[in-house]
Amino acid sequence: MGHVKFIIIVLILLLSACASSPQPTTPMMDISSEQDTRRATSSLLAKVDIQEAAQNWERAAALLERALRIEPRDAQLWHRLAQVRLQQGQYHLAASLAQKSSALAGNNIQLQEKNTRLLKQARALAKEG
Repeated sequence: MGHVKFIIIVLILLLSACASSPQPTTPMMDISSEQDTRRATSSLLAKVDIQEAAQNWERAAALLERALRIEPRDAQLWHRLAQVRLQQGQYHLAASLAQKSSALAGNNIQLQEKNTRLLKQARALAKEG
């Protein structure tokens, strides 16, 4: 009788541990999630291109901010938003966004250089204005 109680207690503990432990994500789920993220961002960037061509800077900025909510560590998105803010005459904000992009760019030398140029341009325009 004592062994039966012990086995029941062990089984209850095992079942409760299984029920409360989170399910591991499979690589397939991660890949699918990444693909969904890329698709959503790509779709937004296509819309940004259209808005920029029409010089609708406010709409382009709103779309980029939406993309950044999806991928907040994407240095390219921060740079694009900096470019839009520069076009809007928001020079201090453009400079700040370029610095954020550079901080996230890592070893991407080309993006680092683009951010440096944008930063210099924004500071020069801010002094003029």
